[in-house]
Amino acid sequence: MMGQSSRLLLLLAFLFSADLSGGEPCFEQNDPEPYVYFSHKTAYQLILNSKFKPVPYCRPTFVWMFITPGTSYPNTNESMEIRNLHLFKNRVIKNHEERRNGYLCPNVLDSLKRWEFEVNPSSEDDISPQGRMDMQLLARRMKDKMSEVLAKEIDPNTFKIYATEDRKVMNSAEEFSKTMFGNDFRSKVPIEIIENNSSFIGLESCPKWNDAVYNSEASLFRKSPEYLDMVSQMSKRLGFLENITESIIHSMYESCRYHKALVIESYPAWCGLFTRQELQLLEYHDDLEYYYKYGYGSEINTKVGCPIAKELMGYLNDVSKNYSDGPSAVLRFGSSAGLLTTLLALGVARDTIPLTHSNYAAQYRRQWRMSRVDPFSSNFAVVFYKCSQGDEENKVMFYLNEGVYDYPGCNVGLCSWKFFENKFKDYLGPKGCNEEVCHDKSRASGVRHSVFVAALIPIVLAYLRV
Repeated sequence: MMGQSSRLLLLLAFLFSADLSGGEPCFEQNDPEPYVYFSHKTAYQLILNSKFKPVPYCRPTFVWMFITPGTSYPNTNESMEIRNLHLFKNRVIKNHEERRNGYLCPNVLDSLKRWEFEVNPSSEDDISPQGRMDMQLLARRMKDKMSEVLAKEIDPNTFKIYATEDRKVMNSAEEFSKTMFGNDFRSKVPIEIIENNSSFIGLESCPKWNDAVYNSEASLFRKSPEYLDMVSQMSKRLGFLENITESIIHSMYESCRYHKALVIESYPAWCGLFTRQELQLLEYHDDLEYYYKYGYGSEINTKVGCPIAKELMGYLNDVSKNYSDGPSAVLRFGSSAGLLTTLLALGVARDTIPLTHSNYAAQYRRQWRMSRVDPFSSNFAVVFYKCSQGDEENKVMFYLNEGVYDYPGCNVGLCSWKFFENKFKDYLGPKGCNEEVCHDKSRASGVRHSVFVAALIPIVLAYLRV
């Protein structure tokens, strides 16, 4: 009897795991370690490298950091996209339960049925509770790791904090500063507000930048065999006889990664509809898009990061000369665009072979992987060390998302200041930044002025003919 019961259970299990319309196995993601790297919308805790070790025979004397917002809610357009998935979800359920066309296993379909994702309009594009925690934990870790610098007497001359006017940037700066300096930090170290997105003012007015964005290889990648096959497989899996649109795929991906970042311990329903390989494909698509929008794919982007790189080099140069009137720490809070263009100006996360729509398979080990370079709460720190042993007293080290960045030409990330100074000596000169950079405010206004003058010429000529 036990043998017959076992065989009956196996038969029922097989029938349950097979599609009733065609006998194919139903889809269920059985990966013991689900793929959770979602390009620039990856949860910070999933990539955090906190294995910080003091540098032997060296003490930190200056810290410069660029920090992006903590985990945030979707903006208005993204929220609308995700909200529209409720109607699409019903179509998927109908495909399975009425038309018997879908291939989702019952438990996967049940998870989709329970899915709800609503964002209060007042919270859109602002940091979430998880984002506030991101900032608090980052501040505690940095204060512990760099106590010799960050635990000094607090005053406006010792510490400098800059933040753009963007709500999620400012709220992140405040949350970080409360933890670092106390709830009354504003009376000790006020946040200096800088113009919103000042790291690339006027960039949208730059033809070269627009060409890089609108002619991005990401659009070509969406026409590649790998991407088209993913769309076809997903459409079939969800029970559609024709391919679903790219925008639907994008909305599913957005819901998946936002939900995962906002609720770390969850495995969102929409994530469970993708295979590991499909999530990696979508990750590359977004990395490719950022490569040309803010990365090495467009020459103008390196120039855009020049002003902040020049500022950084100025501080480091002063510290190397033992000037005593400068700050011990500078904390900059800004956008991902500001962080990425700064990294470009310093040659960080640069690949020897450019990312393109046609070399996806060859870019598996790429440096430009936004999941690890620019997730939520991404940060970049540059620390100046004074060392008592070795061939040089002054050293510099980069930390990307709290992990030591092994900069080429340095000793496991620890760079000679002379090497660093020589490599970026142009930033220390009087013309450290090319005057043709589009982010320059005067140039941006100059572009608008030129357009205005050009528009006036026909009017003036007509007047002279009268």
